[in-house]
Amino acid sequence: MKNNIKKLLFEYTKNGRITTKELGRKINASQQSASYLLNSLKKKKYIEKTATIVDAVKFGFVSVIVGFNLVDTEYATKKEVIDELNEVSSIISIEECKEGVDFLVEYITQNLSSFNKTHTEIVYKFYKKLRTKFIYPLIVTHEYHKNYLIRTTDDADNILFGDRILREVTEKEGKVLQELVRQSDKKIIDIAETVKIPVKSVVNIKRSLEKRNIIKGYTAAINNQKFGIERQIIFLSFSSEGVKKVDSFAEYTRHNKNIIKFSKIIGEYQLVIVVESLKDTEIMKEIRANFPVEKYLIMKSEKIHKKTYFPIAE
Repeated sequence: MKNNIKKLLFEYTKNGRITTKELGRKINASQQSASYLLNSLKKKKYIEKTATIVDAVKFGFVSVIVGFNLVDTEYATKKEVIDELNEVSSIISIEECKEGVDFLVEYITQNLSSFNKTHTEIVYKFYKKLRTKFIYPLIVTHEYHKNYLIRTTDDADNILFGDRILREVTEKEGKVLQELVRQSDKKIIDIAETVKIPVKSVVNIKRSLEKRNIIKGYTAAINNQKFGIERQIIFLSFSSEGVKKVDSFAEYTRHNKNIIKFSKIIGEYQLVIVVESLKDTEIMKEIRANFPVEKYLIMKSEKIHKKTYFPIAE
């Protein structure tokens, strides 16, 4: 992958609403060149969609990670299941895997009872085609930038589901938020026209949502296959006496260039990391040499079919 593309991907996944003028400055290119390269990558589906990072816990939501296996792995069955899962508003993430499980799915619901109702309906509908392998409620997530794409790292993190103080939003704020969730790079003037609110008010609402950490940023989903990016989701369990090392492990994930996400969960495994790389990495060898790993489960990603951070109102 060329260096200018690496830089562009880093900056665009760091801020999916960045202007082409600012993007050009960041990657040492003219605005025209940056705009052409970005639009070319979008047109060819190398960059698939932008996303608004919403901390759903501020609205009282909980997150649950579910692993599914297909009984029948035929293409038609797989497509039917993906299409159905895509239509479920409380499912914010669908990742197809080639090892570990067939699908890794994340639900966002008001409570575990609501999750159970939705999940049971899906299981019942596909009882001949789909099996649930595991269910893990999520405690907290740290998302990091794609530092493996650049030489100098940015170790800032976005913490989701950590601060559980609820936030109230007005009807107008809710409308603007939903538009940004539907299309995070939508122009302010177009949002104003859609929600019938003056442009200046939309600008102020957006800033307020960001200032109150309801919106924690903007990112973009890229096609890992087309870029030759290897992606793994690794579930980890530490030994009983090793649990005290979780904090030092969290610090390790923050400074490892290939780890782009670290989560704490409840269940058989305690931790989850997402690893991306442009070449083979022996990260598990390194982790096991430095931390008291009792067991682990590696899932190799095939394709991300859906990725949002907040349910879209129907």
